[in-house]
Amino acid sequence: MRNWLLLALVVVLAVAGGFIAWHKTSQNGHWVPSVREDFSKDVPVGQFASSAYADEWTVYPDGWHDTSGVGTYAPKRVLSTADGNLRFDMHSDGEDFLGAALLAKQTNGQRYGRYSIRWRADPVTGYGLAFLLWPDSGQWPDDGEIDFPEGSLDGTIHAYAHYASPDGGQDNFDTDTTMQDWHTSVLEWTPDAITFYLDGRLVGQSTEQVPQSPMHLVLQTGTAGSDEPPRDARGFIEVDWVHVDTYEN
Repeated sequence: MRNWLLLALVVVLAVAGGFIAWHKTSQNGHWVPSVREDFSKDVPVGQFASSAYADEWTVYPDGWHDTSGVGTYAPKRVLSTADGNLRFDMHSDGEDFLGAALLAKQTNGQRYGRYSIRWRADPVTGYGLAFLLWPDSGQWPDDGEIDFPEGSLDGTIHAYAHYASPDGGQDNFDTDTTMQDWHTSVLEWTPDAITFYLDGRLVGQSTEQVPQSPMHLVLQTGTAGSDEPPRDARGFIEVDWVHVDTYEN
């Protein structure tokens, strides 16, 4: 009985602190801590790429088009850190609809892992996010893709497991949960499965043509869809922390 009470206390404290340590081991292996980023160093807009974070993160260059082709990556006008949060200032500037994308350098070359992120977003019309694993090879759809969370900022949170196949295909899970509140999203990638959790709840699992090639973590934000966002649309995406574990047999 004492052991069960102690376990219950640990769970309550973990939930109150905004992070659950989920299960420490996968079915056939175990997790080893790798990236532990809490964005504790304040950096103003315009300086993130050359700041103290430069050793851990790299950004897509200013001027690149985002995934939809409507917006523009502009880290110098979008990114900052304050009060322990990474902040994406989603807005338009002149003719540009701005977003930014960050790559976690330490995840380059990583095959399998657990990716936990504490985050929230204002419901900004016309903008979206995708925190994703992209193949180091750049070969898509052959080497697959994993996205969680993904969606329009004024919509619900989705998870996508893209098959590692030249024919494409995917499993899609809708959480029916909006983005305004703080959430903890967890993506577990093992040799046999991709499993998604949101705030401690199982969202879904994909076992179809699971990617086997190295992939890196990208925090990607930009416009959503083929239409331009309203010019006056503005709000923030905030990331409290990013935790990455490697997978070992």
